[in-house]
Amino acid sequence: MRKLFTISILLITLSPLFAQKFERSAGVRLGYSNGIFFDIQNNDLSSYRFMINWRDGGRQFTAMKFFRQYKVDKLPDFLSFYYGYGIHGGYSKWDQYKQDLEHGYYWEKISAPTVGLDGLIGVSYDLQRMPVSITCEMKPFFDFWGKSVFKAMPFDFAVCAVYHF
Repeated sequence: MRKLFTISILLITLSPLFAQKFERSAGVRLGYSNGIFFDIQNNDLSSYRFMINWRDGGRQFTAMKFFRQYKVDKLPDFLSFYYGYGIHGGYSKWDQYKQDLEHGYYWEKISAPTVGLDGLIGVSYDLQRMPVSITCEMKPFFDFWGKSVFKAMPFDFAVCAVYHF
C-alpha cells in the first residue's frame, strides 16, 4: 500500500513535466549570417524571434515575426513550413585602402551603423521523441547604410538547430 501511495504521489507531482506546451525555443543558426536566437510562440501559430547574428565583421540584432504551418498538403507530419518578416540593426566593419601624404598608402578599419529589413522562409524537421528541430531556411535581407548605401542579399541560406522548451 505504501508503494502504491508513493507512486501515485510521484505521478501527480511529475505530470506537468510530461505535458509541456513548447512555447519557447532557443537555437543556433549557421549560414552567411551566423547567430543565436530565442523564439516565443503566441496563442495562434505566429511567433517572435529575437536573434543576435554576426556578419561582415560586425554584429546585428534582429527582431522578426513569423508564422508556422503544420500539416501542409503533400508534406509528412514531422515537417512544418514557416515564413515571416522583420528588421535588424547593428554595425559592420571592413578594411578600407587609404592614401595620405603623411603616411602613404595604408589600410584602415572602418565601421558604420547598419539598419535593414529581413524576410524569412524555411522548412522545419521536428524530431518526434525529443524537443529538437532541424531547420533549413533562407533569410533575405536588405541593408541600408554600412559599407554601401544599399546592400541586398537575397540568398542567405542557413541550417539551424532548435531546442523547444
